Amino acid sequence: MEKLAIDGGTPVRTKGPIVETDYYTDEELESVIAVMKSARIRRGTVTNEFEKTIAEKLNVKHAIAVTSGTTTLHIALAAFGIGPGDEVIVSPYTFVASDSCVLEQNAIPIFADVDPVTLTLDPADVERKITKRTKAIIPVSITGLPDNIEPIMDLAKKHNLYVLEDAAQSVGAKYRGRYEGKYVGTVGHVGSFSTVTGKILSTGEGGFVVTNDDDLYEKMWGFMDFGRKKSLGGASKYHWNLPITNYRITEFQSAVGIHQIKRLDFLNKKRIENAHYLSEKLKGIPGVTLPPEVPYGERVFFYYVIRLDPEVLGSDMLNFSIALASEGTYNLNYLSTTRMMIPQHLEPVFVNKAGYGGTKCPFECPLYEGKVEYYKGLCPVAEKACDEVLWLASVHPLLEKQDLDDIANAVRKVALNFIDKKEKGIAIDYTTDEIRAKL
Repeated sequence: MEKLAIDGGTPVRTKGPIVETDYYTDEELESVIAVMKSARIRRGTVTNEFEKTIAEKLNVKHAIAVTSGTTTLHIALAAFGIGPGDEVIVSPYTFVASDSCVLEQNAIPIFADVDPVTLTLDPADVERKITKRTKAIIPVSITGLPDNIEPIMDLAKKHNLYVLEDAAQSVGAKYRGRYEGKYVGTVGHVGSFSTVTGKILSTGEGGFVVTNDDDLYEKMWGFMDFGRKKSLGGASKYHWNLPITNYRITEFQSAVGIHQIKRLDFLNKKRIENAHYLSEKLKGIPGVTLPPEVPYGERVFFYYVIRLDPEVLGSDMLNFSIALASEGTYNLNYLSTTRMMIPQHLEPVFVNKAGYGGTKCPFECPLYEGKVEYYKGLCPVAEKACDEVLWLASVHPLLEKQDLDDIANAVRKVALNFIDKKEKGIAIDYTTDEIRAKL
């Protein structure tokens, strides 16, 4: 067996790290130059075209482009009328914006656990968490895998709840069944998308919401643009009916976004091809579970994640990551980002009930009639997933076959060496204080 690089062997990859980047062409560059030459950079006609292109592609009535995926979530909850005393059911396996957006409306995030295979909200636990104070559900289609949306929509209808689909990582994925052919993010009352660097579509920073509801569209528009009413035209700047926020995107980002949307099918096709190639190369490795497919939807791939079985491998995900890094196929700097998930209900903001202005509001607010605590064991499935699911690699379209081969060969090499060490009773501990400090 070939010795691990971290044990003094030869690394799988020696030509430098596999760099995550965005996919742009001369079309984006020329459009950005055209915006600069127009001397009209703030939100205008290019953004209007971007929104029209989004709506046409996703087959929805309305789209609004904003500054980030985080602000899409905020304007949606604001449009729902979520406020103090309300509860919103959220996912513990996601990026913090999917949950902290609830705090921006002074409402309470209630964590439901996830399905152990898909890592998306478990409808059965969602139902258990619904109370008379529940006003909305935020399902998150993590890594490009569609949510099990049908039972969630049934619960929403039964309890008169809003559904905000967080589709930041899954633009282009589709549902089957009752919502056959509909894009993920277009079934709920509002769909939220991110176009930050690294996502399937990228405008550097940015995001957009979609909806078929005229009233929600008007309200979200207002929260995007200083509380103005779009239906009143230019004079609406004198009619501030909403709290004032400014989440307007620039024409630069919209110019890039237009071409990204038009290239969506191509981008996803390449990502899916890369992911399937990795799966073919990785299949059959003991202790390594590959990304799932689901019967109720057609997935896309924002990121390629694998699940590691510590009982089979004889060590944890952190040691596995460190060994991969020595093979030249993993960047340990990702340990301090979302690439090694923390269960969201165990984030300090929730555990410590850190509210605005040094208070514990909204968690301990006179308008909130419930009681909420966040603790280890609240969502055991998500907590276990955070210990075992490794965000292995981007599958962006610019990756070459050699890049994918290196990733797969490194995983196989590390897994088989770890299993060999386990059988021989050799302890595996490559961690250092410096590495742990990144977690």
